[in-house]
Amino acid sequence: MRVWRVVPVIVLTVVACSPQAGVEPTSTTAQSSAPSTAPSTTLPLVAGCPENGEFTEGGHVDTIEQSSSDADTIGLITWTAGEACETFTISFETPEGAPATTPPSVSVGYIDDLPIIRMSLDTTETVITDQLVETPMVERLYVVTALDGGMFIDIHLAAPAQARVTVVSSPAQLALDLQPGIVDYPTSAALSDSTVVVTPADGSTLTPPVSVEGYGRTFESNVLLIATSGDQVVAEEFTTAADSERTWGEFRAAMVLPPGNMSLFVGDENQEDGGLEGVTISLTVQ
Repeated sequence: MRVWRVVPVIVLTVVACSPQAGVEPTSTTAQSSAPSTAPSTTLPLVAGCPENGEFTEGGHVDTIEQSSSDADTIGLITWTAGEACETFTISFETPEGAPATTPPSVSVGYIDDLPIIRMSLDTTETVITDQLVETPMVERLYVVTALDGGMFIDIHLAAPAQARVTVVSSPAQLALDLQPGIVDYPTSAALSDSTVVVTPADGSTLTPPVSVEGYGRTFESNVLLIATSGDQVVAEEFTTAADSERTWGEFRAAMVLPPGNMSLFVGDENQEDGGLEGVTISLTVQ
């Protein structure tokens, strides 16, 4: 049975210095929830990012190493949305649940050819699982246990965005600033309530072996992969995700597939009726 840790929702209001007096940027807080109950808003957006600090669009954004840290847990994730800037602030806790003083090491970068910014963190626990965000630049976020240790937060973009990251201590926080970018992406990750496939992208043309990567919240962390051509199953694999009880768990699999057009299902069987639950993408194998 999954145990959920309930986190209070905190709504922050930030007043921007702007000629439009009395107009407030949108602000909200991520919580451990599925589905999300975060309120939506249509308030005008007015705030811009501070000028200090350089932005990057695509590739590696930044790596910040810490010689030591008391941060073990990803705590609340809050965000504010302005006309030309969105800021996501991640707070951290100690193993005892108190506010941490020093943030963990972090590496931030874009996933190739996808509108996803990944923040890899030296943490082992989280009070956040995922959240529907729906700001102009961000669609949603996921907190994932990594196969190689630690955790990462994937920010799924809703529009092109440039990024920069900063950390502060006492209390420990990480801030991801986003401003409008210019790079459009032809596709996005395939996702369902229980499975996110990061690669391959839907409609890809590939050569075997085909690497399948993503994260899920499936029964006992089991991940089933089935490739079909017409009504024929041409390949079937099982793999195990890094987590499923506390939060999302990363998975990887390599499949040797025959040439041709096919569909690839990634997910799991429903424990009640045996049906398949997950995502299906189309592939062409050369």
